[in-house]
Amino acid sequence: MNGKSLPSLLLIFLFALSSVAQTTTKNLLEETNLHFFLEGEPTPQDVGFDNPKSSWKVKYELYLTDFSELEKLGICKRDEAGRHICQTVKNKKQNKQIKKKSSKISKGSFTRQLLSSEANRQVTVPVNLSPNVIEIYNQAAKIPERNPTFILFVTEKVSVTNSDSSKLKEKYSITGIRNLKNAMSNQTFEYWNVKNLSLTISIVRQASGQLKLVGSPVH
Repeated sequence: MNGKSLPSLLLIFLFALSSVAQTTTKNLLEETNLHFFLEGEPTPQDVGFDNPKSSWKVKYELYLTDFSELEKLGICKRDEAGRHICQTVKNKKQNKQIKKKSSKISKGSFTRQLLSSEANRQVTVPVNLSPNVIEIYNQAAKIPERNPTFILFVTEKVSVTNSDSSKLKEKYSITGIRNLKNAMSNQTFEYWNVKNLSLTISIVRQASGQLKLVGSPVH
């Protein structure tokens, strides 16, 4: 090998390293997963999940906005320490206001029956994000003022009848808010897990034998 070929080989080597680095660089967020859980207490059989006519129906919409827009609507705020706090929304008027200030990312629905099977009571919906949404999150990592925020609108309907002939046919609706950043007292940011949004609802058999639907916030 003569000396003149060394610079060329070095350039090729550096280009190869650069190419590998570019292909292995991960975006801050490329997808998010929506997790839906339906539980029965004290056992699935107690609330009628083993009844072949039991059913679970879910409709959801996922939107994206910035935390600052929710501040303007009075739904979110910053406390004395600068932390980002949002209230749970169960108001149709507020939901309409949020949607006007947001971009729809995804929507869908599903129905499950034969609820005695645990697999039919745990549903994960992966949402692949578009390039412009990915770029919003990438820019947010560089610009402190930006705080992209997911809003998940969910309506669930459950119909069950247990062995004691206790019936429940009820609807549960909730709006969950998950912003990317939470301000810390030292002027830095804590990044919350926005790759997974989860919602659990439970059918509870009370001491009286009656069935009750209990929902949790989106987390």
